[in-house]
Amino acid sequence: MADFMKRRSLPPQVAGIKDGNVTWKRLEGIDYELLGYFLSSHLIIEHYLDELLKMLHAELDWEASRLTFGQKISLLSRFKMPEKYNSIAAIKHLNSLRNKISHRVDFRIQAEDLLPLKHYLENVYEGKQKVPEEPHEVLESFNQMVCVFFAGYISSLATAKKVPKA
Repeated sequence: MADFMKRRSLPPQVAGIKDGNVTWKRLEGIDYELLGYFLSSHLIIEHYLDELLKMLHAELDWEASRLTFGQKISLLSRFKMPEKYNSIAAIKHLNSLRNKISHRVDFRIQAEDLLPLKHYLENVYEGKQKVPEEPHEVLESFNQMVCVFFAGYISSLATAKKVPKA
């Protein structure tokens, strides 16, 4: 594949217009792979939130409600879970980052942007495992822990309620 096909880029942004002259701002140094993984992470966590809410309140019409991610998380703000696995604050932070990304084409995820996710991992790991530093690895570890917790909870509810398969 030609080199120009491997590089990802977007057209420049208008940086300003003054006296009939347009200045342009190139969009460089954006890690599209990390952004894509971040957005996919947001989607998979939302999937688990949807399934958990459906299990907790199957009598409600979740499809008709069309709740935002933030509203779903707010509904779970009093959800009882062991403190070390309480990911609600970190998930709220993940959503605020997603909102920044969706409104700023030049947003770059930095390690410090993921500190609440790292703090969650520190609580879960209890010093028994090293918390990753690199953003992609932080996201991957966070996804795994959050989704495993929710998957286990959903499975236990399904077994207890004997929910028929869809």
